[in-house]
Amino acid sequence: MGIRFGLFADLHSSLPGQPERGSSLRTAEDLKKALGRFRDAGCSFAVSLGDNTQPSSTAAEQFEQMRSLAESWNGYGFPVHLVPGNHEFQQLTPDEIRAITGRGRLYYDFRIGDVRFVVLDTAYRPDGVHYSRDNFDWRFSVVPEEETAWLKALLADPVRTFVFAHCNLFFAPGEAEAAWYQVGNHREIRAVLEGSGCVEAVFQGHEHVFRSLETGGIRYVTVPSPERDPEYRESTFPVVEILDEGFSYNGERL
Repeated sequence: MGIRFGLFADLHSSLPGQPERGSSLRTAEDLKKALGRFRDAGCSFAVSLGDNTQPSSTAAEQFEQMRSLAESWNGYGFPVHLVPGNHEFQQLTPDEIRAITGRGRLYYDFRIGDVRFVVLDTAYRPDGVHYSRDNFDWRFSVVPEEETAWLKALLADPVRTFVFAHCNLFFAPGEAEAAWYQVGNHREIRAVLEGSGCVEAVFQGHEHVFRSLETGGIRYVTVPSPERDPEYRESTFPVVEILDEGFSYNGERL
């Protein structure tokens, strides 16, 4: 098969932003190295799994920082897809994120050959209202009804599929944080994915640490945050290769 793509999650970059909530002054520079690595590895695209920046002094400054960061992703010879995280909406609105991404909707799918890739938007409150300008609690999110219906209809076509999300669709069972990091309707969404019989893996962010778990025949991979490392590491900017059967993650089968 040979389709390759790069992943990164939870940069929490301060550009310069405000030095709060765990911001990093280094991760945006690390990303430049990673994008070069993705290019050299022959990646067809890359995916940001969300939470790219920290709060700025004003919403206008935050918009410009996020716009500039997304613009810096260009020039490597492949598109970079943005999965909405919760930090994107601490100061910005969904309309502003759409303006930055150039997309009319923040959840969508795309195909390369016979493989389908699905970008989900998990930045919704339990009441179905989209996150916007800190009107949310990061611990509580859902995939709303409209998006769930879209996903179900999309997966009715049984094409080999890989999914990207920020908030987790599956978290280590029994851990206290599971109620915070998983979307509130995670069982419903997993049932949709499993029922399709065509979803092989979900790549997610939000937790900042690496996990690789399997349930219902689907592999759930949490991509770690480079914000926790004192220096650039390839392990926090993985390259995934879709194989004829399964996939590899930084050269290893999961």
